[in-house]
Amino acid sequence: MLPAPKTADLTPKRISGTVCVWCGKTPQVALGIRLSVIGDALSRWWPRACQPCAAREAARVHAIHLTTCARCTHRDYCPDAHALHSLASAHLVPARPRTP
Repeated sequence: MLPAPKTADLTPKRISGTVCVWCGKTPQVALGIRLSVIGDALSRWWPRACQPCAAREAARVHAIHLTTCARCTHRDYCPDAHALHSLASAHLVPARPRTP
């Protein structure tokens, strides 16, 4: 689960998941359900991200994770590290050309 920005700093469209939580572009990646204070109430929200922003955040979190996870610091990479690496690398795979 990637960290999302604080809801106090977000527009209603970013909170609702209709646009990327970081840049406002069309989202492709669901970041999972969150529980945060929105307004004065505790609420569920479903942030989403565009692929480049999700990959950028995953790479950032992966770099931090590798230095703090007991398994990963010994080069015995855990499932979280593999998942973050896959998400961070996903945008590097070239899109397949469309066939007419």
